[in-house]
Amino acid sequence: MAYGTYFRFTHNGIVYTKTITTNAAGQKYPTFTNAGVIYFQFQTPTLSSTGGEKRVAPYNENIAYYEAIVPNKYDSYITFSNRIGSVKDRYGNAISSDVYEIIGIQPKFSYSGKKHHSLIMLKRVIEPQ
Repeated sequence: MAYGTYFRFTHNGIVYTKTITTNAAGQKYPTFTNAGVIYFQFQTPTLSSTGGEKRVAPYNENIAYYEAIVPNKYDSYITFSNRIGSVKDRYGNAISSDVYEIIGIQPKFSYSGKKHHSLIMLKRVIEPQ
């Protein structure tokens, strides 16, 4: 059993933590540093329609959502300010080189009442041009 569960966490990715840096002009901007590698199950949402990845207008984006089932062991990495990138399968093949931001955290509990794993909603990051 992986991480005390019957789930198979076949994917891994790099977690990037956000730090705010101030330049010489006094402007604040975020920088992301590598915090470590976590193992999880990466998948597309099953019950919601993602609609594909396209931009309808400059201010209206239709970007697909993804889900990650993360074991309780990596709970300290899962915060809204962190990002996940470089998703690979168990053999080291790159699934996605995109960077995803965490937009939803939903803890799941076992029958005993203890936290079992977290369902994380991810959205691909699109940096402004």
